[in-house]
Amino acid sequence: MLLSSCSATHHFNKAIDKGLKMDTITKTIETTDIITINGKDSIITRLIDVDCPEPIIETRWKVRFDNRRFKDSLKMFRRIYSDSLDNAYKSLKNDNRTDRYITRRETRRSTWYIWLISGLVIGLTLKFLLKIFV
Repeated sequence: MLLSSCSATHHFNKAIDKGLKMDTITKTIETTDIITINGKDSIITRLIDVDCPEPIIETRWKVRFDNRRFKDSLKMFRRIYSDSLDNAYKSLKNDNRTDRYITRRETRRSTWYIWLISGLVIGLTLKFLLKIFV
């Protein structure tokens, strides 16, 4: 029987696909080296800056709290700007109406009816002339 399990990279990639955010934090690491010179030992300490990726972890209650705060702020702004939003919406509707009216007027300005009338007049005169001369 073959046993298999998920690797750590599989779970890490799955978390990134679901929206995991990684933040790089610079940490200072102290290293010590022992150097022997002429039979004497010397201890040298060095400070090294290393970039370490750390996940930004958000718990359910924090996400819920942020969402509620965001919704409350939206409600507050809606109350504040409700009058101006209503007026802006009405003016937008009026602008759309005028645009529609202008486009209708432009399409009515076409000369299709002149061609129709002139075609009828020419057709009737030809019919009349053919009756007379034939």
